[in-house]
Parts: sequence; structure tokens; C-alpha cells
Amino acid sequence: MVSLWLLMLGILSIYLWLRQRYSYFERHNIVHLPVSAWTPLGHLRKLLLLRISFGDLFHNIYADPRGGQAKVVGFFLFQTPALMVRDPELIRLVLIKHFNSFLNRYEAADAAGDPMGSLTLPLAKYHNWRESRQSMAQLFTSGRMRESMYPLMMGVVIDLEQYLQRKLGDRSERMLPLSKMCQLYTTDVTGNLFYSMDVGGLRRGKSQLLKKTKELFDPDPRKVLDFMSIFFLPQWTNLLRAKVFSEEYAQFMRGLVGHPRERSKGDLIDQLLHLQSSRPSSHYAQHPDFIASQASIILLAGFETSSALLGFTLYELAKQPDLQKRLREELAEAFSLTPTLTYETLVTLPFLRKVCLEALRLYPAAAFINRECTSSDPNGFSLQPHVDFVVPNGMPAYISILGLHRDEKYWPEPNRFDPERFDPDRSKDIIPMTYIPFGAGPHGCIGSRLGSLQLKLGLAHILRLCRVEVCEQTVPQIRFNPKTFMLESKDEIYLRFYRDKL
Repeated sequence: MVSLWLLMLGILSIYLWLRQRYSYFERHNIVHLPVSAWTPLGHLRKLLLLRISFGDLFHNIYADPRGGQAKVVGFFLFQTPALMVRDPELIRLVLIKHFNSFLNRYEAADAAGDPMGSLTLPLAKYHNWRESRQSMAQLFTSGRMRESMYPLMMGVVIDLEQYLQRKLGDRSERMLPLSKMCQLYTTDVTGNLFYSMDVGGLRRGKSQLLKKTKELFDPDPRKVLDFMSIFFLPQWTNLLRAKVFSEEYAQFMRGLVGHPRERSKGDLIDQLLHLQSSRPSSHYAQHPDFIASQASIILLAGFETSSALLGFTLYELAKQPDLQKRLREELAEAFSLTPTLTYETLVTLPFLRKVCLEALRLYPAAAFINRECTSSDPNGFSLQPHVDFVVPNGMPAYISILGLHRDEKYWPEPNRFDPERFDPDRSKDIIPMTYIPFGAGPHGCIGSRLGSLQLKLGLAHILRLCRVEVCEQTVPQIRFNPKTFMLESKDEIYLRFYRDKL
């Protein structure tokens, strides 16, 4: 009997504690999404059960009608109060204008137990992040992309064309899945550009680099626990022994970056070696896993976002034959005198540019981003005059880029693929900070220009050989995969490829 009373008392105490935690926004008069005091999971239950993707979770919070017209909406990561910022001016304030008060991303790895994860550019805290960012930014200048990267990428798109030719064989048409082709393409590009490595996945139809990368995303209970703690319980990563990379993947990347090979001058590894030599007193840069950690995260970021985006764009063009025809006519003129396009030609094709911008609106490279309040004021950062609230230090502020990009307040018929939104006569009316597919401000995606270039080049050479159409196995609409961090289709995307060389 005593045990039963103690159990009931314990349950009641937990309930009252959760109820008090979940009343935070009510006490501060902030519009918020309610949560039951009977759950300790806050608004993360569906995500933890792998029933919803990261992108959809934050999109749903952004678009929840209970938020009304509020500029910020409160919600809970487990019992931690967090803000969803929905107003473009407030988004500019957090990401750019008052960057110094929001220096870090909220997620974090355990520096002691997972040094390789904590060293990565996205998870490094500000002072360490700044060192890497300044050095790695030199890899992505327009001059480097034009002079060094583009010629290497041309070798990969020739392999891409040959891959398609082999798949078609002597047939005039064939139904093909998109994921493998797109993933081989992006991992081949990444290996060539950053590791001076001729991956050759498209030539062989398989790639060790791709295999190891995909293994990292295969969900299991341990990986789910690790990722959830890194993103939503960063203060617990030490206790939970959470790791960003599996030990097998970490060893693979250490071997990859340490393997002796002839390197392209200024590739990623060369650039990071230069950073180490120029900062001999930096404990961060001199860590033995520093180079492997940056190489690992560049591969993951480039593989998952770029491959999925190429597939999504082909899917949208297959559903709208008139748009595809217009794009192929533009490409036919560009390819009329040469089997390859110069860098200058590719980046200035107007309709290709609009198609890619619209693809990034519907399927942004970053579905959501966050910042942690790091104000120099011990009381936090005031949102006045926009909102009567002081963001306390340590509180995360989230921005749903997917939500912004599909908000009918800013984009009429937001779910329709319409490249003409980015016609010069119309794009001048786009409200600043409502289109940020790669994030914005100092923490914005370092590889955004390369990602766009890779998409344009892949599209140009696929559509140079083939036109694509929907088929009986094409999904009627994209559902995002709840088992991956970035936006990826839950279902394989099949299209019918017709041999139709320009």
C-alpha cells in the first residue's frame, strides 16, 4: 500500500512539474502551441517515433492555425521552451542584424566524448567555427568554382551521360528510379572536388563512398537516440554518449583523408592542412580529427541535399511537360555548337536559373535552421518593438524555411511549381527573408553556390540526352522521409526517360 502511494505521489509530482514547465509561454503572454502535461516529449513525439520528418515537424509548427498572425510562436523541445520565428523582419534580426546575440546553432556534440562530431563546422561553437569558416570559405569562391571545380565537374557529367546511355541500352525509353543516379552523381562530384579522388561511381554503378555515407543514415535505435540528443538535448550528449558519426564511418573518413594520393592544389584537405600550419597554437585546428571531421560533414551535406534536390526538380519538370519543353529548348540553343557548356553560359541561362530557384523554394537545401540566444546582456535579448518578450540566453529560436517558402501570404499557390515567380519583373516583389533556401547571414550554407551549380549542370546534361515523363509508378505527391534529417522523398521517385538528344 505504501509503495502504491509513493508511486502515485511520484506520478503526481512529475505531472505538476511538467505542467509548470509547459506554462512558460502562458506566464510570458506569448502565443504558443499547447502540449499535454502527461507527456515529457513536448512537441517531438511524432519525430521521436519516426512518423514525421524534421522539415515537416517545423513546417507544421510554423503553419499551425493556432499561431494566428503572431510573429513568434512558442513550442517545446521535450521540456525546453523554444521559439518559432515567423516574421521576416525578426528573421533578419536574428540571422543578420543582431548576429552577435545569436552566435551559435542550438545543437551540439560532446567535445570530450565525440571530438570528431564537435569539430564539424555546423556543430562547432562560435570561436572555433569562425576559424574553420574563414578557411573553408576560400574553397567556394566564384573564381575557384570557375577555374578549378567546373573542369572537374565536367568529367563527372560526362560519366552521368554515359550512365544514362547504359541504362537505356538499345531502347528508346525506360522507366528508371532517380535516387541511385542522383546519389552517385553527387558523391562523385564531392570526391573529385574535395578529396582529389576519382570516385567513379557512375562508371561502375556503385561507390564505396556512397555506401559508407548511406550506412550512416540507416536508422537504428542508437542512432535515433544520438541524433535526438544532439539536436534537442545538447546538454545531455555527454551523459548519453551521443556521437555524430559511427566509429566505422569515422575510421573510413580518417583513412580517406590520410590516404596518400596526388592532390589538386587547394582541395579541401590541402586547405585544412594550410589552416593547421597557419594556426599552430589553435587547440581546435590541431586536433588529430580536425581534417577528417570537416571532410565528413562536407560529404554528408553535399550528398543528401544535392542528390534529393536534383531528383525533386526532375520530378516537377516531368509533371509539367510545357515547362520541361521550354527548358530543353533553351538548352538546345546553348548546346547547338558544343557538347559542353562553359561556366559562364551555364550560370547565365535565364530559364534554367528560374527553374533551379523555384526548385529550391519548394525543396530548400535547409528545411529549417535555428540559433541559440547568446546575448551579452545577462537578461537575454529583447524582441521589442516587434514582440514584448526577452529571449533568455540559451533559448533556441527556430526558422522553418520550408514553412516560409510555402506560406501563401508570401507565395500565391505556394505548392505549385512556377519558375516565373523568379522572373525579374516579379522577383523584385519578393519580400526579403521569405526566400532563404540556404539560410542567411554568417551561418548561411557555405556551399550554396556550388550546390546551385551542381544542380544546373546535372539538369542540363540529363535533359540534353532525354526528356522525362511521369509513369504508372510515379508518386502523385512527394512525402518527406521521416528517417532522414534533410528533405528526401519517402518513396522512390520513378520517371520514364525517353531518348531524345538535343
